[in-house]
Amino acid sequence: MKTPLRKIRISRPHTEGPSKSKIAPLTSSPPVAQATSKKRVLIVEDQAAICELVAEMVQHLPLCEVAGTASDGTQAVEQALRLRPDILILDVLMPGVGGIEVLRRLGRSLPDTRVLIFSAKQEPHIVRALMQAGVHGFVNKSSPLSELRKGVDALARGLAWFNEDFSRTVRQALASPAQHADGVIDLLTPREREIAVLIARSHSSKEIAGFLSISIKTAENHRANLMRKLGVRDVAGLVRFVVRQGLVDPAAE
Repeated sequence: MKTPLRKIRISRPHTEGPSKSKIAPLTSSPPVAQATSKKRVLIVEDQAAICELVAEMVQHLPLCEVAGTASDGTQAVEQALRLRPDILILDVLMPGVGGIEVLRRLGRSLPDTRVLIFSAKQEPHIVRALMQAGVHGFVNKSSPLSELRKGVDALARGLAWFNEDFSRTVRQALASPAQHADGVIDLLTPREREIAVLIARSHSSKEIAGFLSISIKTAENHRANLMRKLGVRDVAGLVRFVVRQGLVDPAAE
């Protein structure tokens, strides 16, 4: 005897009434938050027009965003330590302290920050100092803006970027022996370099003492030690050393 088939009742969802709104389309699902991978860039440039142009370029790069700007070396150090950017775009010659001194003052405080030099200065002694500072890229200011864009993008991807002229100068710098004064800079303390810059900017020992909150006697002792270490006999010789090392921009003084 065959067992009769049982009718199975299939429940269907309601298509009318308030319950209809409970079924939301897939496109209305809230977006999943994604962590940004953009690299934060600090731009150090004393010419306002160039700074704005570079900032606009950086903002249009898919991997980067502008973290801040600075117009001189002192601001550069303060901003870099405060913002801790992923990339630092830096000129060599600026009002106040120069780009090389900025890197010396930052020291090892920002080990993960990648440095791109954007400058018209690339003499062998400047190049040697930049390589010793461990920069990751160099773009000459005479290059097209597209060259700077490529350089920033390369650093954002963890690569290095040096234009051909810079690479040629590096080879020249490595082939020629460093002058005595080029090596002496590393023997100076941060305070001595700071005082050297102030002396080069024509400040007296009394003024330097006031700026640094030290005694006039201490300022004079620092001045004498600088002269001895550098092997110079007058302020003119000290100024030439400071300018050569990129600590100050003579055109800005």
